[in-house]
Amino acid sequence: GGAPLIEACRRCMASLFTDRAVQYRINHGFDHLQVALSVGVMKMVRSDTGASGVMFTLDTESGFRDVVLITAAYGLGENVVQGAVDPDELYVHKHSLARGYRHVLRRRLGGKAIRMVYATRKGAVTTRNEETPPELRGRFAISDEQAVRLADMAVHIESHYTSRNGRPTPMDIEWALDGED
Repeated sequence: GGAPLIEACRRCMASLFTDRAVQYRINHGFDHLQVALSVGVMKMVRSDTGASGVMFTLDTESGFRDVVLITAAYGLGENVVQGAVDPDELYVHKHSLARGYRHVLRRRLGGKAIRMVYATRKGAVTTRNEETPPELRGRFAISDEQAVRLADMAVHIESHYTSRNGRPTPMDIEWALDGED
């Protein structure tokens, strides 16, 4: 609703004036009145009933830049980001994608032992971890088609920042898919 949104925006703007933020600007010579901040308001998706993960526009092990590595697990993305779950891994080759070949190059099925979902009871705790059902653990959290669509987005994001920075700019992108669509 409107009131919680305004309160969240107020807290975000106020974060410019925490002791840590002020000290950072002093240490780095930034003018306190020249700092800008924006608040992004996004449509929330029900990834607790879907899937989420992180994608990288390079292979994180080797640094090979010609692939998009997509990690995926069921539920909210926090477990993937924090390394609390063994996610699926899917690789898409960038140059093949650019030529219209929309295929996953390599995939590895992760354990996905737990998934984070929204808590059902009222209170301070809004999420909880639960065991991922065995039938879900045995299959990939996203389809090849979804992986290719995500890779497309990753390549476009990387291209934008590479162009803007004038040098190759690999990206680390968190993503979520709605389980209610």
